[in-house]
Amino acid sequence: MLNYQNIYFSENLSKNRIDLAYKTFGKAVTKRVICFVLFLLGARRSFIAEYLDIPVDTVKSFLKRIFKDGLTAFEDRRYKSSSFLPLKKEKPFKTSLAVQEDRIIIGIGNKNQQIQIPRKNVLQSRVVILTMLNNNLLTFDEVSKALGFSQSYIQKISKNLQEEDVYSLLDKRRGQQQEYRFSPEVKSELIQQFVFDIVTEGATSGVRLGLELEERCNFRLSARSIRYHVNKLGLNRLKQSLPSLLEGLKKNSGKLS
Repeated sequence: MLNYQNIYFSENLSKNRIDLAYKTFGKAVTKRVICFVLFLLGARRSFIAEYLDIPVDTVKSFLKRIFKDGLTAFEDRRYKSSSFLPLKKEKPFKTSLAVQEDRIIIGIGNKNQQIQIPRKNVLQSRVVILTMLNNNLLTFDEVSKALGFSQSYIQKISKNLQEEDVYSLLDKRRGQQQEYRFSPEVKSELIQQFVFDIVTEGATSGVRLGLELEERCNFRLSARSIRYHVNKLGLNRLKQSLPSLLEGLKKNSGKLS
């Protein structure tokens, strides 16, 4: 049993030490520490309340709380975090990528949250996955395996997505195959202009055809799409055969006349 009569208490030392505690921990925390120590040493709660100049009910409430909540009871409960307790280590944010037969599953965070994308939605899956890659949420290796491309190609298209938006990921070949952009009217004008260029100039190109069709017919068609349809319609075969055929017709017409 501690004999308090043998302990010398210095009023000056007490004041200096309490002032230092006020600066370090704050007045409220310091008072709660003193309250708890006096309680442990056997002081009556009425004495503690009188000594600290706080209501007895406040003392009782604090003592109940400290045995319930531990050290956090010393601080203001309105604070979201403790200034003297060690911070709780948060689990690192994790993402995962899994490819199934009919869908791609992206795991997000630590609560089993998922994004599920049907594998048939090619553009959607590329946009989501490459966006996560560009924000360091997935690795090149994961993305490469999921999308079925080499890492060098993944690096290229992820850069394109950042610089050119989603349009850079559109399958150009699919765009060329869209028949509504090349209606019978468009195709007939394309054939006519192609033949005219071959007859008059002996050559033509996708860029040239595009400019001529825009100027003459107000059709805005990409050179890539024009080249595709020129090949599809078999017009390239005319580059060699048509001039010689016309030359033959001229000679025959001259003989007949």
